[in-house]
Amino acid sequence: MKRSNLPVPKFALLLTLLLAILLFCAKPHHPLSFEKRMIANDYKGWWGRTLVDMNGDGLLDVALLKQALKPEGATGWLGWYETRQGGSEWTLHVIEKDNPVFGSGDLAAGDFDNDSDIDIIAFEVEKEGTDKPGDVFWYENPGDPSSADWPRHFIGKSPAFVKDVELADFNQDGKLDVVIVTYVYNKVVIFRQDSPTEWATVQEIFVNNLHEGMDIGDIDGDGDTDIAANGYWLENPGGDLSAEWPLRSIDEKWHNQSGDWRKNATKVFCKDINDDGRVEVFISHSESQEYKYPIAWYESDDPRNGSWTEHIIAENYRHCHTLQVFDMDLDGDADVLAGEIPEQPTDKRVRIFLNKGNFLEWEEYTFSDQGIYNGLVGDLEGDGDYDIFTAPGFSDQYPDYNVWVNQVIQ
Repeated sequence: MKRSNLPVPKFALLLTLLLAILLFCAKPHHPLSFEKRMIANDYKGWWGRTLVDMNGDGLLDVALLKQALKPEGATGWLGWYETRQGGSEWTLHVIEKDNPVFGSGDLAAGDFDNDSDIDIIAFEVEKEGTDKPGDVFWYENPGDPSSADWPRHFIGKSPAFVKDVELADFNQDGKLDVVIVTYVYNKVVIFRQDSPTEWATVQEIFVNNLHEGMDIGDIDGDGDTDIAANGYWLENPGGDLSAEWPLRSIDEKWHNQSGDWRKNATKVFCKDINDDGRVEVFISHSESQEYKYPIAWYESDDPRNGSWTEHIIAENYRHCHTLQVFDMDLDGDADVLAGEIPEQPTDKRVRIFLNKGNFLEWEEYTFSDQGIYNGLVGDLEGDGDYDIFTAPGFSDQYPDYNVWVNQVIQ
């Protein structure tokens, strides 16, 4: 058959050109691999920890609160591991030691007195149990954070053992405020900073079935910082913060469970993943005994009045006590680190779900099958990629605290 010599239609040329442009502009794919480095091998009860560049050297340090709750007669301490030698060595600096009532499930650090260095928060609770009231303090960086002389300042009272803490300038007056969650008594407590040494407890909000899992961000896009916890969100009223914080449900399945203390426990992460000026809310179940809860994220066009749309990242995770959202492969969109703790009869899965570009399709990367507890993501070396800080579990049988250094940037 004689081949036609008719010209190629214009639309075919345009289609070819468009495909070429899309291929040229496609996001680069960076295969993941990690190098394990041990920070310390005496991990025992470091439930409260946070990542911060404490000394301003460009390397990410680990601040932590050692519990004094177990065993009987144990004492706790507050301190930080200084990252040295480009992220290959660590030195422990203790801020306060031998405190018999230190205890919390979370920690936070920030500049409370606006003097351009990093201060740290800490919690005391009566040792008889998690249902006892406690005190909230901030410790003032003396200028040389390796010094042991950190003045302590009282913030306020906690109703019980603190499960979560976040810092934010909620009233936009240039000073950091504090929000905590206690699952005993189901309270959200907000402390307003009037000065570094003067604080007001402006809210103590009962939230039905509140347990653990809190993060903060601008959920309604009005320019101030709101609170997400356990499948709820609380709207910042602005002003002096003493007005009502309206409570709304994102998805009731995260807070309508009944039974033992494990029910209604979550991990929550807020991030504006689609650049619409409002954070989306990621949630996993941190203590579920059943394979029935997903890892999911939620979005809403009208968070105050509208419904929320759930997007499933992965089905059937339990004891998913780590949930972090960062661009792990540096392709320009956010990925999800999620993992189960090893002390419970779970699969001990630790996975990175790589976003395929639309936040609706995910490629599963197996990071570990050994478990993870309260894993944190941050840039250890300041090289632009994100590393994973973790202990496998929460108990003494897992003594190593490690950082897994991302090898995306070589």
